[in-house]
Amino acid sequence: MSDNLADAERLLAAQQKSGKIAMAGHTRRFNPSHQWIHNRIKSGELKVQQMDVQTYFFRRTNMNALGQPRSWTDHLLWHHACHTVDLFQYQTGETVNVARGVQGPMHPELGIAMDMSIQMKVPGGAICTLSLSFNNDGPLGTFFRYICDNGTYIARYDDLFDGKENQIDVSKVDVSMNGIELQDREFFAAIREGREPNASVAQCVPAMRTLDLIEKNLV
Repeated sequence: MSDNLADAERLLAAQQKSGKIAMAGHTRRFNPSHQWIHNRIKSGELKVQQMDVQTYFFRRTNMNALGQPRSWTDHLLWHHACHTVDLFQYQTGETVNVARGVQGPMHPELGIAMDMSIQMKVPGGAICTLSLSFNNDGPLGTFFRYICDNGTYIARYDDLFDGKENQIDVSKVDVSMNGIELQDREFFAAIREGREPNASVAQCVPAMRTLDLIEKNLV
């Protein structure tokens, strides 16, 4: 949504003034794997005790996935951690009240930390441990382990496994197995129906406030 809280708050104010439909790109809310977990949390079958998340890339230049220069500088906190902070608060239904982080050395050219570790807790007791790196020479992406009161689950984008690596069928969770497609469908459906979308700007600003809190406490 933005790379600082002030811009996120301005975006929310503009949305509220205009009455337009505005939505942030938090695809994790729509991946069938995370939807499967969310549905069981809502039904009372599961309660998150801990989310253990790894976000790993290998980056030395400020290029996008197409190999083109970015017009903005990618950031472990304000981009990649943002998705997990939003998901943690979405899955627990609570806003983080304890947040801290540590970061590694700054890259001499990009001016950003290439490694970061974040800890969060919500009032209900659930915690989230998030490790992020632009130095990882290995499998790339974000991998989620949900440690719950009734089972452990591993989400890798649209796919879901139990704690013993048995795959769980999530093909019937939604009309598609593609989280990005499902996110786009929600945006256009909200416009057609004149309603607030899942992952609206208003719903996602709390994650930005949590990021701001983490940034102020980074060591």
